[in-house]
Amino acid sequence: MMTYNQAELAEALLQEIGDALFLLDPETDRLIEINPVVLRLTGFTRHEILQLPATHLFRYEAQGGVQRLRTAFTKTMVFHGQDGFLLRTKEDAWIPVNLTVSRLHVTPNPLGLIIARDDRERRQAFAQARRVESELRQVLSNSPAALWSAERAPGPDVLAGWQFRYVSPLLARLAGRPGDYFDHPFKWGDVIHPAEREAYRTGLRRLLTGPTADAEAQYRVVSADGTVRWVRDRLQVVRDAAGRPTRLDGCLVDVTEQRQSEEALRQREQRFRALVEKSRDGIMLLDDGGVIRYATPAVWDILGYDPATITGRNVFEFAYPDDLGAARDKFDDALNRPGEDVANTVRMVAADGTVRVIEMNGCNRLDDPSVRAVVLNYRDVTERERTALALARHSALLEGLFASVPDVVCYKDRDRRFLGANPAFEELTGVPIVEMIGKRRDEVSGTEDWAHRMRAVEDQVLATGETVRAKEWASFPNGREALLDVAVSPLRGVGDEIVGLIVTGRDVTEQNRLEEQLRQSHKLEAVGRLAGGIAHDFNNLLTIILGNLELIRSGGAGDEEAELLVSAERAAKQAAELTKQMLGFARRQPLRTETLDLNAVVAGAVKLLRRTIDPRIGIRVTPAPDLAPVAADLVQVQQVLMNLSLNARDAMPDGGTIAIDTWNAPDACPPGSEAPPSAAGFVCVSVSDTGVGMTDDVRAKIFEPFFTTKDVGQGTGLGLAVVYGVARAHGGWVECSSAPGAGSRFDVYLPRGEPLDPAAEVTESKLLAQLDRGRGEVILVADDEPLVRAMARSALERQGYRVVLAADGAEAVEVFRAERAAGRVALVVLDLSMPQLSGRQASQLIRKIDPHVPVLFASGHTVTDLPTDPGTGFLQKPYTPSALAAAIRKVLDDAPVALTEPAGVS
Repeated sequence: MMTYNQAELAEALLQEIGDALFLLDPETDRLIEINPVVLRLTGFTRHEILQLPATHLFRYEAQGGVQRLRTAFTKTMVFHGQDGFLLRTKEDAWIPVNLTVSRLHVTPNPLGLIIARDDRERRQAFAQARRVESELRQVLSNSPAALWSAERAPGPDVLAGWQFRYVSPLLARLAGRPGDYFDHPFKWGDVIHPAEREAYRTGLRRLLTGPTADAEAQYRVVSADGTVRWVRDRLQVVRDAAGRPTRLDGCLVDVTEQRQSEEALRQREQRFRALVEKSRDGIMLLDDGGVIRYATPAVWDILGYDPATITGRNVFEFAYPDDLGAARDKFDDALNRPGEDVANTVRMVAADGTVRVIEMNGCNRLDDPSVRAVVLNYRDVTERERTALALARHSALLEGLFASVPDVVCYKDRDRRFLGANPAFEELTGVPIVEMIGKRRDEVSGTEDWAHRMRAVEDQVLATGETVRAKEWASFPNGREALLDVAVSPLRGVGDEIVGLIVTGRDVTEQNRLEEQLRQSHKLEAVGRLAGGIAHDFNNLLTIILGNLELIRSGGAGDEEAELLVSAERAAKQAAELTKQMLGFARRQPLRTETLDLNAVVAGAVKLLRRTIDPRIGIRVTPAPDLAPVAADLVQVQQVLMNLSLNARDAMPDGGTIAIDTWNAPDACPPGSEAPPSAAGFVCVSVSDTGVGMTDDVRAKIFEPFFTTKDVGQGTGLGLAVVYGVARAHGGWVECSSAPGAGSRFDVYLPRGEPLDPAAEVTESKLLAQLDRGRGEVILVADDEPLVRAMARSALERQGYRVVLAADGAEAVEVFRAERAAGRVALVVLDLSMPQLSGRQASQLIRKIDPHVPVLFASGHTVTDLPTDPGTGFLQKPYTPSALAAAIRKVLDDAPVALTEPAGVS
């Protein structure tokens, strides 16, 4: 049995119900929620109507109605189906409505619910009915039926106080008495045949004292001259609000000839009754008024009635009240089309009170002398209709839910051909689903890399029958690109076999952007918190460099000159590494997963931390000796370690110990997961402190963005939210344990990566060591710093290159143009940040002159979006002469041979 999200069902009912719904706070009279019907009836916008008090929207046609309404929804809540109320529209017009008020017992405070039903149609119908009634009275005064009406004076005895208020002249003629002979309804019993007189009076008493509203009977009337006539008498009682009868209406029709005809008809019916009594379908013979003249025994099985007991009763007595009007219309239709079959489906009330759905076929054979009836064939189709209705409702519900789901949903067959999709899918892709049905993805929008990866996921789901989730940057025919959180599930058919795929996707592009902004915001906050310690270290390194150089320049170094130079070089390299760490930590970039040695990442972070943490706080690192590599983004893992360590520092204002441990966790599972542990397992890094700790209430909120226990201006509340987001983005999670006075511990689980390849580092080291000398190539070096240009010239000339210089990007372009005329310049070195023209702009203009010239960019910032062709390279500042020479040699060697040959004059 399928289950549904209750919140989604409640929302669907709120949107689709036909009455106007007002949800309000009874204490303040303020509206909290309304449904679309309210806006359609009143003309207000949602914003406008939610600003109005509830009682402003209603008034009562009689005095005191609004106070009754206010009392109902603030105190009693017993207001049900009240007429006489009016609903205000935006144009200050008033719409008549029927109100129902209920109390919703929800936490924290009960709410009031007002249901308003548009009463205009009912009132119009009521007015029309009164007009029709007046017209009918005029018509019935000339009717061949004998009509009468009596009213009862107020009193406890419902059988007393009755007086005729109208008696048709035909009644007096039918009874053979003067009109003033009858003064009350019970007097009519005097003219009834003695054999039926007591039954009439008993029936009249039963009608007046019982719950029924009408009754009908046939009996004989004896006139003053002894003539006996048969009449059909129909009585209808009108009751007051307490259920006491106040008016009694009667209608008598002389049916003497009809009775005689009926008797003859009964004799003829005997001839064919035997033919139909055994049929499982029911047959009834009706007169032109719908009175049952004959019913086959099938009525026992279909409606639970004895055929003998319903003969003589009107078939419309058994019609369900809501279907009575339509049933009469169909009956009239059959009367007007003699000899034709008129089909109808109507609900009827069975003897046990249940409602049955009856499929019937009526044929007017009143003119057929052998039948003289309307032949009604019928069968019980309740179960069939119930099943069909349930299927239709279920289908409509599913279609409505499917169309209202904001996530992208589509489903495919086993060949991955589209079978259908919801509107969100069409909106995202820009392709109508009718154009995709029967086609595969590659037949609609090409074969992008992400589509190939999704095909691999679909293959896995078809093979295993298990749902697989993934995040993919997807591109669509309308040019849109979006980051989708995709779940691919098996579509199962009869017998639970996999017949296709269900693909759901949520556009998390904006969410991803906001998460990145969140991480970057706190990253910059952490940089600021580290700045003091970094500045102190940087000044110490500058002191070493400047002091040693001054000693050498003054000539007072003596034999220690070489040692002082080595010391200055070491300090400069430490400063460069420090700057590189800070730039790498602070840069903004998307998630870039690579295989990392987590112990090495921890060691690097600790070096940075020791420079900014209070000396009273010790740092203890316990790395696992056999730690597996992790698949993670280096910068984001650094950020996690920095955030947790700085939080630990802040939790120990009087000093303490920060402990950082790593270990393999192959059996770990994400919290709440019912899946078995991953075969690859996880690696955990733990950061703990001996600080003040946290209460359970605080610990429950620590991962919420902007939650902080620090004073204003001392924290953004983003640090742990970023830690949680980074771990989840990598497919891991964070666990926290803490207690007041016992410190805190955070365990961050990250997925294992592929084993590290030591050959990569060896290859890089060899590359830097191979400083092949130049062969007289001309190198153009452009940098806005004179000392950098001078160092580069000296270094490259010592390596066998010829060097030309430019002080900015514009000068670089002009120098290149002049040198190219002589067929020179084998490679251009461009600083990315220069006045006049940046390195990027200069390279674009230079390559317009010579599209094939190799370019080596240099920058002190981390750059990830430069061209990756063999003729382009990047060198991180600060660089040494050997690093510059190695980078130039690599670009020249990697570039195609044609690119390094001197360019001819064009």
